[in-house]
Amino acid sequence: MPAPIKDIQFDQIGTPQQGDTFVNDGSSGGGGGGIPTGGTGGGVSTPTPVSSNLFIFNISSNETSFTTTVNGEPVGDNKRIRITKESLTKENKKIEIKKNGFFTGEYYILELVNDGIPLIKNTLIGNKLLGIDTKDVVLTKYNNDEVVGLPQSIRSKVSSDLSFKLVKTGGGDVYEEPNSYQVKINVSGKGSPVSVLKNGNKSAEFFPEIGNNTYEDVEGTSYKIRSSDLSLYKITSIVLTAKDNQPKEIIADSGESLDIDLTLNKEYTVDIVTDEVFQGGGGLDPQISLVKTDPRKYNINKKTGVPIMIRKNEDVQVITIVVGEDVLEFDNLDDADVVGITIPHDVFKQIGKYNIKLYPFSFDDYENQIRPDDEPEVVKPKSVIPKVEIKEEIKIPKIEIKDKYNPYKLPVISLSDRIGPVGIIPGESRGILNISENQFDNLSTNDRINLGSSRSLGGSLVLDGRINDRQINER
Repeated sequence: MPAPIKDIQFDQIGTPQQGDTFVNDGSSGGGGGGIPTGGTGGGVSTPTPVSSNLFIFNISSNETSFTTTVNGEPVGDNKRIRITKESLTKENKKIEIKKNGFFTGEYYILELVNDGIPLIKNTLIGNKLLGIDTKDVVLTKYNNDEVVGLPQSIRSKVSSDLSFKLVKTGGGDVYEEPNSYQVKINVSGKGSPVSVLKNGNKSAEFFPEIGNNTYEDVEGTSYKIRSSDLSLYKITSIVLTAKDNQPKEIIADSGESLDIDLTLNKEYTVDIVTDEVFQGGGGLDPQISLVKTDPRKYNINKKTGVPIMIRKNEDVQVITIVVGEDVLEFDNLDDADVVGITIPHDVFKQIGKYNIKLYPFSFDDYENQIRPDDEPEVVKPKSVIPKVEIKEEIKIPKIEIKDKYNPYKLPVISLSDRIGPVGIIPGESRGILNISENQFDNLSTNDRINLGSSRSLGGSLVLDGRINDRQINER
């Protein structure tokens, strides 16, 4: 059961309730405080080890593909999940894997140990949970709801390996394992600019790191690849490469960020180029001021000029000084905040009072040296559905010999195929039978009678009947 959380403000007046971590010690003399927790007695205290606030779990199994769930919800990356300690204050985490046609009774429970001391939530310091750093985190493995081994404290571990064994289920129906496909997502840019939403499930969203990333999921899984935050990042181009297809490059227009929807039916490689969204700014607001503003006297006979010290900001590129009708520009300025400039003596032509004016820009290039901030860039998503060619093999049916004959034109049948040494070979035929005079004379009397007047001139017989038992019976 997670540790209880109490909402206590630092400006509350009164005695804390029983069980609170703030203890009213009363008058204790000068300088003291509460007694440290975890003490061993004798005035010597042992500090409680500070644990990690983020835990990474590497998931493995005897099967290459599977679905990982946390409290029944699929995660984005099936082989690596992250769980924060703060999320354990709300509920324990049950880590399982699933695969169609397979079963496993193994699972892991991750929980924050309730040591009886509540966590303190104070809105005055950003809702930070006080006391969470010293809480212990325990990982327990179960098999068929029975504890396996001993619970392990992972307080000081950032990364842990969780292994599962999947067993193929039996049954009358033959289970056909779905195909799995790899997706390589290569990201260039800064930060964490890309988000992948799997099967439209927000809890299964994951964020590929800068560089090369490889994922694997079953056939039919949908990936929506998009900017992780349109106010910070935009996807400017995508090169999609699929098996048996040429790479296809998609480029976003100005003010657009690409979204692409993929359905896994083959292996893909997605090369993504990202850029940061312009946040505005870029204007110049030069400012200057005199270090000493008091009036000063200058001996015109010295001819050494008048040195002045000027304080400036980083936007100042040129300082213009106007003395009477003389306009002086100083553009060779140091990067320091304070610079020294000497007004040449020849501008002071006569004795008198001079009103000197200073400007933090050049009169000739005023527009480029003073300009307002540019507006921040507004980026809109542009959805792209890739068209991937699917090659189909066209099979031409085998042409048989009988298909070569025109059924409306009677074929010529050779005598040698139909006449044997003693007469006509049994079989079925329709067409013209070429027979010579001598061959006709060699036929039996019965055959001659059956042929009858079918004998035609030129030695050919037009047959329209069935040759059976050496006889031709007219239909």
